Amino acid sequence: MKKMINEEMTKIVKQQLILKQSLGLAILILSMAIVTKFGTFSFMTPEKMILSLFNSSWLIVYFMVYLASQIFSMEFRYGTIKNLLTHNSSRQELFFAKVITLLGYSLYLYLIAILLTVAAALILFPNISLDEFFQQAALVKTFFRNIYGGFIGMWLFASLSLFFSLLIKNESLANMLGISAYFVSSLFAGLQFVLLDQAAWLKWNPFNMLNLANQLGNTDMAKLTQLSTGQLLAGNITYIFAFILISATIFKRKRI
Repeated sequence: MKKMINEEMTKIVKQQLILKQSLGLAILILSMAIVTKFGTFSFMTPEKMILSLFNSSWLIVYFMVYLASQIFSMEFRYGTIKNLLTHNSSRQELFFAKVITLLGYSLYLYLIAILLTVAAALILFPNISLDEFFQQAALVKTFFRNIYGGFIGMWLFASLSLFFSLLIKNESLANMLGISAYFVSSLFAGLQFVLLDQAAWLKWNPFNMLNLANQLGNTDMAKLTQLSTGQLLAGNITYIFAFILISATIFKRKRI
């Protein structure tokens, strides 16, 4: 398993995916920091932008959706899946090696976003003392709550994209569906509140799960989602594991 994970990480490095996506994150965070510094938008205060990692979560979701939709499909595209299964007889081990690789890479992206946020804050906002900033319990709680909520939501989309990539042969279509699901669901997550008033059982739908990050920051959201924060968390984790396990079953039965 360890050898397979190392091989998967080597592939990502050779494709220069880490370099390209790290550079993309750096450009976005620096751009948002500059706009915050010199812009005139009252809602873009340095404190708020630092707590939100300069609004970089959406790009991390995009990167993870892309990788999740490609991590299996590219093996089928280049015909390397047969070689992998020849050297690694267990499909299950190969599948979970790729999932663990996705998990490790998602942690890396958030770590880079945090480091870039701190660097941008130190360079462009020297008047803000980060030591004093993070000594305030409320701010620290908000900072990690945003990361926590964003990470769970990101994995909901990543697991869905992984499912699409194994269900659909056309990798471009699988990637498009994963990305489209992100933007469409972000819109529907708010509109679905009207439906919840008519049919309470719909509160367990995956679109409602996307409100976890918002409810972590505003407990009054529970009146709209009709679920407690703990229930939203449980729902997200259930969907994530369900998509992963269904994907594992598809891969196990897929003709090579």
